Amino acid sequence: MPYHCVAYGCGKTTEDGVTLFKFPKDPEEFRKWEKQVQRTRTQWVATPNSYLCSEHFGKEYFEPRLPTGLLKLRLGAAPTVFLTTQGIKAQSKHFEISSHNGLTEGLHHGRVCYK
Repeated sequence: MPYHCVAYGCGKTTEDGVTLFKFPKDPEEFRKWEKQVQRTRTQWVATPNSYLCSEHFGKEYFEPRLPTGLLKLRLGAAPTVFLTTQGIKAQSKHFEISSHNGLTEGLHHGRVCYK
């Protein structure tokens, strides 16, 4: 069975044309990713085999594309783009909603962005 994205409403695999990123090994970074996913999946707990797809990271978190065509995340990258459990659809431009624990919440292209 192929690995899939754990984000709410996603479940994409590499067969869907996305790149999957395994949760970081560093405990602090691992917890940061887990907390981001829990914004839309409150009772969810990450495992060492949890993955998120490239659609949940802003463009600023990617290294320039490798000659092989593969995507690579920058050091310290955090997932920030998620669908909401209410299925919010937004206008295509980003706007700030609020700031919570240093992370900015906003809507962008029908997805909630947490930065």
